[in-house]
Amino acid sequence: MQDQTNTNTINKTAITLPKELLLETPFWAFSLSIWKHTDAQTSLLSLQDEYGLKVNRLLFCCWLGFERRELLVNVLESEPTLAQWSDHTVEPLRTIRKQLKSIAPLHPQLKATVQSAELQAEQIEQAILFQKSNNLSQPTTQRNTLDTLSYNLLSYTEHSLKNALNAQTATLTAHLITLIHAAIPNHERKHIEAYFPE
Repeated sequence: MQDQTNTNTINKTAITLPKELLLETPFWAFSLSIWKHTDAQTSLLSLQDEYGLKVNRLLFCCWLGFERRELLVNVLESEPTLAQWSDHTVEPLRTIRKQLKSIAPLHPQLKATVQSAELQAEQIEQAILFQKSNNLSQPTTQRNTLDTLSYNLLSYTEHSLKNALNAQTATLTAHLITLIHAAIPNHERKHIEAYFPE
């Protein structure tokens, strides 16, 4: 009887990935190009570590901006496959990789192996986002690229943080602006700041 209960519990959280999942997508290529910017990389990691925001979703907000699509944040946050893959695969791998720095410092190969698995898991997460992008967003003709990109980032961060914003709001906004500037370098930072009212 106990075994049956355990099986049921596992089945409830089981992850079933789509059978056909394209990994090398335009979204993945876009993300790699943004990651090459040191300042953007620092901001993405700060937004992840300090605010609990998800790097792939921040990048997804940016990519959708170039596609002139507005994020449907409620749909994004309620998408079960994304939630399960992130919670049960990507984040545990990240936690293990970080722990290995202190618990196995003399085994760098182990850390490298876990880091490689984490990257592959993140690429799969991006592939899911890309495959479901039409359901997670809607086209816009009212906003330009910068406006759409800013709207998407604000929608995601405000929904994720809800009432948790505090005195560090200015720091969060600065990271978002840095991310946008890396994506659209032809816009001056002051111009981007106008889309983030205090």
